[in-house]
Amino acid sequence: MKRRILIYTIFWLSCFFGIQEGTAQLTFASVYRPQDGGSSQESATSIIGLLKKLELTYRTTFVYQKELLENKTFSGPVNENDKLEQILERVLTPANLRFRKLKGGGYTILPRKSPKNQPAETELLKTSINQLPEPETDKVLAMNTLASRVNMQSFSTTKPADILIKGKVTESEKGEPIPGASIVLKGATKGTNTDANGAYSIAVPNENAVLVFSFVGFEKQEITVGNRTQVNVALKNDLKELNEVVVVGFGTQKKINATGAISTIGTKELIQSPVANISNSLVGRLPGLFATQSGGEPGNDGSKIRIRGVGTFSGSTDPLTLVDGIQVDNYNNIDPNEIESVTILKDASSTAVYGIRGANGVLIITTKRGKVGPPKVSYTFNQGFNSFTDLRQMMNSGDYATHFNDAIKADAYVTGTVYVPKYTDQDIELYRNGQDPVFHPNVNWFDVMFKKVSKQSQHNVNISGGQNKVRYFVSAGYFSQEGLFKDTKDVVDAFSPQSLFQRYNLRSNFNFDVTSRLRMTLDLSSQTEARSGNNGSSTERVVGDIARASPLSTPGVVDGKVVNILTGSQNNPYASLLYPNLAGGLKRSYRNYLNGNFRLDYDLGSLIDGLSVHGNVAMQTYNDQQIVNTKTLITYLAVKLPDGTINYVPSTTEAQFGFNQTGTYNRRITAEAGIDYKRNFGAHNVTGLLLYNQQKTFDPSLAFLVPKGYQSFVGRATYDYKGRYLAEVNVGYNGTENFAPGKRFGFFPAYSLGWVASQEPFFPKAGFVTFLKVRGSYGEVGNDNIGGTRFLYRETSYSSVANIYYFGNVGSTYSGFAGIREGATGNPDVTWERAVKQNIGLELWMWKDKIKFTADVFNENRSDILATPQTISSIVGLSQPASNLGKMENKGYEGDITYTDKVGSLGYRISANFSFARNKVLFRDEVPNQYPYQNRTGQRLGQNFGLIAEGLYNTWEEVNASNRPVYSYQNNKVQPGDIKYKDYNGDGVINNFDAVPIGYSNLPEKTFGASIGLTFKGFDLSVLFQGVGNVSHYYTRFQRGTGYGQAPPEGSPNYMNESWTQERYDAGLPIQFPRFSVNSNPNGEGSSYWLADASYVRIKNAEIGYRLTEGLLKKLHISACRIYVNANNLYTWKHMYPGIDPENTATGDTNTEPYPLVRTINTGINLSF
Repeated sequence: MKRRILIYTIFWLSCFFGIQEGTAQLTFASVYRPQDGGSSQESATSIIGLLKKLELTYRTTFVYQKELLENKTFSGPVNENDKLEQILERVLTPANLRFRKLKGGGYTILPRKSPKNQPAETELLKTSINQLPEPETDKVLAMNTLASRVNMQSFSTTKPADILIKGKVTESEKGEPIPGASIVLKGATKGTNTDANGAYSIAVPNENAVLVFSFVGFEKQEITVGNRTQVNVALKNDLKELNEVVVVGFGTQKKINATGAISTIGTKELIQSPVANISNSLVGRLPGLFATQSGGEPGNDGSKIRIRGVGTFSGSTDPLTLVDGIQVDNYNNIDPNEIESVTILKDASSTAVYGIRGANGVLIITTKRGKVGPPKVSYTFNQGFNSFTDLRQMMNSGDYATHFNDAIKADAYVTGTVYVPKYTDQDIELYRNGQDPVFHPNVNWFDVMFKKVSKQSQHNVNISGGQNKVRYFVSAGYFSQEGLFKDTKDVVDAFSPQSLFQRYNLRSNFNFDVTSRLRMTLDLSSQTEARSGNNGSSTERVVGDIARASPLSTPGVVDGKVVNILTGSQNNPYASLLYPNLAGGLKRSYRNYLNGNFRLDYDLGSLIDGLSVHGNVAMQTYNDQQIVNTKTLITYLAVKLPDGTINYVPSTTEAQFGFNQTGTYNRRITAEAGIDYKRNFGAHNVTGLLLYNQQKTFDPSLAFLVPKGYQSFVGRATYDYKGRYLAEVNVGYNGTENFAPGKRFGFFPAYSLGWVASQEPFFPKAGFVTFLKVRGSYGEVGNDNIGGTRFLYRETSYSSVANIYYFGNVGSTYSGFAGIREGATGNPDVTWERAVKQNIGLELWMWKDKIKFTADVFNENRSDILATPQTISSIVGLSQPASNLGKMENKGYEGDITYTDKVGSLGYRISANFSFARNKVLFRDEVPNQYPYQNRTGQRLGQNFGLIAEGLYNTWEEVNASNRPVYSYQNNKVQPGDIKYKDYNGDGVINNFDAVPIGYSNLPEKTFGASIGLTFKGFDLSVLFQGVGNVSHYYTRFQRGTGYGQAPPEGSPNYMNESWTQERYDAGLPIQFPRFSVNSNPNGEGSSYWLADASYVRIKNAEIGYRLTEGLLKKLHISACRIYVNANNLYTWKHMYPGIDPENTATGDTNTEPYPLVRTINTGINLSF
């Protein structure tokens, strides 16, 4: 009785105070629940009896006036699996009743039409409460605390007891429990996680509650509770996440569990770039990947790939490259249509298993494989058109002759001679009007020697499919690319120098399930390359000759004859392009790569659950055959006769037709055997790997004909708890025959940890951040690729040297004679470089996984870098042996972010990546300079040095100023138009001691990429921007146009028209360059004046495509069709002079220039059957 009074008192007080505020809060501490065997008025056919049962079934509460429901009955069956409100509507309507849902939960029962004498709803509520039957202790259910409000228009009762939902979350494929899965009440922050057995329990307010089940790598599921208290869920794999191939050394890992620094790109992005090789397709797409394309020559246009910059100043900086787990030397010959993914491993945790080969990072290419299903045939064709991205515009002969005279005039001060112009006004006019094309030629050699457009084409057809026992992928491809030299065989009787590259690709990947436990893999592939072109000079030399040829030196070809107009040395690009010496001709090269890989995997799960073994053998062969046909190029000297006619006199005589054939070959065999272990112990997941790998390369060119070999013992163990706490240990014990016994093997361990904070119970389950992982690694790796010399622990054999011994009297007549001398002494302590790497990374997914962000900070310290000592005097008389002396550090950061979303039919994806890597030489055995700032130790690798330019001298007053430093160059002969240098050391003299570090290194420190992708119905559009920063390059002699002192004269770019002259200075015209000069002058010294900012931003790729509709595809009887147009190297923003590509720059003042980069416009079609 006391308990009942307390209940009613609390309820009434709640209503009273709530009404005073305009709302009433009321809570039941208990609610009356009669037994099924109650009074007759609460029989199975009465509405009151039904409501009691519904309260129990649906965990809710009904408030009503007892008199209102007395003698009210219903007829017909009631399905308690229906929704509650459907039942109430069906039962109450015939009885002229209605219901109202209370805000805090529960329902009140009211008359459908209130008569005038019927009390108001609030009074009904009060009456119903007063007339509640007296509860019996064993018929009372506990309720929650005060929660509901009531006012004059509406009221509510207490929130009913929450429904306790229990269940289990498993994988859909194997039925294994998923520990740490997230269960969140939709629309609220309330949530929980599954335990080690995948079990969970969560309280929900009512049967309309929706639970959201999720786990990283699985598709989300939303389930309405309904009338259930047990909800079991089987989550399906999210193939987009799980099958995003994350390849690690000697295996694979789920990306969500990886603790190393790994980046991956798929085939879709690779084939967007219409290029001949993979390295160019990777540019701008992966954080941590630095790529530089140094030339555009067909078949020789691959990019130089570096992972996280450069960490050594000796030997190779190339990453280790693997195709399907097997090391390859050339990966640019693989058809992009064969590739499934490309992965780069960047930190020690990822590369330690490769030991002495992993210091420069690892690039892993995974090819496509067949999947269970009917045969699927795909055909790809594209036709491209190439043109140069940029070419320098050269001076015409009239301007050239005028400026040559300006140079002679300016040099009169230096030489002390009277100015006499080389070219008369009549000569200049003839150069301009073209009336004497033989002796007054005006030739733009870039236009004459290069054509505007060349063609390239690509075909690929592949078929894939399989059944449970056999799966296959078979591909055949063809690629052809022409160069941009003009075909001269129709101009002169000679071989065509045109560069032509062709490649044929074949690949077959087979997977066999021999038994339920035995699997077999057989991969076969071949790449055949055919090249043809000039043999007499390298392509770089030919381009250099074209760049330095003056427009007036020779008319080129006249009436099918290669004509010179000057005796002696000539710079005739035709002669250079065709056959500059007797060693000219047509060179055809045929290269063939044949690769095979056989692997067996056997599941030992019947003995030990999760245990398996594997073994594989791979062989690669390489063969190169070169055929050279030669004949002498006949050149002619033009001679003008007294009557004005021109006679062409042969300068060379025809030689016998020549033929030569050479060939090289090698082969490599790789063998591997390993034990794999993978097991789940509740919430504990462990994997393990023990592996032995051996490799031998047989090549006749190797020193002493000794095969080159490696041996590796590899171990790896990973552990994770509920996908929340991650740990990994990788160990490589590797050896090579290249070092002395006792120094051949090294131990390289690496450790990494990860924490998936988003799997913690305290992490918000419905927050903005959906995935958060922090990871770190520390380890050691090595590098034995320390140069071409082998067996440095052995002394070098003696050698015969000409003029090594001299006999006679010094100061008078004496002669040198050949003799024998000892080579370098051996160093038994020489070994590989060792790199200690550290990495901290963050992975973040936000906004329903629409935003994905990754960031890494890394540091590397490289020691034992191989170098020849420089501080030992040469008076010792021996070549010094190589020693492990050098030290470097390389550190930086990188990151990438992707945003993916869809609005109606419009889908879009925006991504960006950025990398920064700065190195520093910590120690280099060098002779200390007089001024420490000139030492290379302490500087970046490739740091540019030079004088600091402070503008130009413009007046004689500046030149003759008393405080002007004395120039040690050209006897201090300085005049207006010369470069003003800074006296850095303050000694009053400008000399080499004033050269300091200027600009940046010639290796970029920053690289970045950004892409935008759009899809709308059948259309798609993508654009990739790529660029580099913090990089400087010196202009070459030809690029800065200072070659007037050469004999014969050399050409100058058109932009040199803005060089300093007194007239331009007086007129206030723009001046970009110092004065012209024929003789030696101080302006050619290396200085900041000629150091260019080589940073750039490029539209690397742009593509638009359209997929045919389903209806049209059915009519055509094909499964898919996409047509597209794309472009590569479309446009570049830069700082360098016009006509100079900042990525395609030469170094030094050589006679060569790289083949210019090309822009490709491509059209294509993809068909699937």
